[in-house]
Amino acid sequence: MKRMLCRLAAMLCALILCVSCACAEMQEYEVTFFNVFDTFSRIAVYAPSQAQAQTWCQTAYTVLLECHRLYDIYNDYEGVTNLKTLNDTAAQGPVAVDGRIMDLLAYARDMYDLTGGRTNVAMGAVLRLWHDARDTGVLPDAQALQAAAKHTDISDLVLDQQAGTVFFADPELKLDVGAIAKGYATELAALALEEAGVTSGLLSIGGNVRIIGVKPDGSPYRAGIQDPNVPDGSTTIAVVELNDQSLVTSGDYQRYIEVDGVRYHHIIDPDTLMPAAHMRSVSVRTHHSGLADALSTALFTLPLEDGLALVESLEDVEAVWITAEETMVCSSGIAPVE
Repeated sequence: MKRMLCRLAAMLCALILCVSCACAEMQEYEVTFFNVFDTFSRIAVYAPSQAQAQTWCQTAYTVLLECHRLYDIYNDYEGVTNLKTLNDTAAQGPVAVDGRIMDLLAYARDMYDLTGGRTNVAMGAVLRLWHDARDTGVLPDAQALQAAAKHTDISDLVLDQQAGTVFFADPELKLDVGAIAKGYATELAALALEEAGVTSGLLSIGGNVRIIGVKPDGSPYRAGIQDPNVPDGSTTIAVVELNDQSLVTSGDYQRYIEVDGVRYHHIIDPDTLMPAAHMRSVSVRTHHSGLADALSTALFTLPLEDGLALVESLEDVEAVWITAEETMVCSSGIAPVE
């Protein structure tokens, strides 16, 4: 571990750049990397020196890397009990887990309740079939999907928070935290930066944006909403101002396969077990990045009227929808600036 951290420090020292000057005391420094949550990531902080910026960025990077390993459902890591460990063994008896896994799963159950089951980390048996389909190019069999759906009851996820253990009451239950883990980990990294003393900064983890404070001159940060028709992210269709907030987008252009000219994306409607057909993208603005992540997935699977009703019922939550007809719709408390 010590050697790993030394290599990490060396990497961050090599990558961190001073990208702008806000004033004589505070400059903006940034670091980019690709090895957490299998996506391009960027951390930018305003700091009085490169050395301080390096220390802060290393703090956030370490949190993200540890969460990446803990929340991974596909890979094992030496000495780490992670979600793959749970999928492999938790039906055999309670498994002791890291507190960050317990906290994530407890939060995920809250998100299940908040979204009426639209965001469900117990959907792994179904989502695994779609994951395999993206690898093979062969659509999952309808009967197989229906059989898998019988093993997605979140009440079979038994959390003993006092003992720190997780147990699967259904031997065929599988976890998939893709709808929440990246946002939740981003929030943990932002909290670590705030505790370390950062008062102005940005984390963009695969497009999950979390802002700390405002810029040193008092102006808000801005984040773009991607044009769903330009998958490389080079074109935005709107810009949203963020003040100590998150913006998370779920879209049909991120992961998909095409079969016989039809696109099948990765956001699965829990009712139909097929890719949700209502939206091209949904962007959620709220303070907590985990909440924004969970809600963006849920709203993507809901008809617009139902999604609007959910957002308007929640405090400090706003959303921007790009519908299947490519119409932009905004909740009452958000107005894109471009």
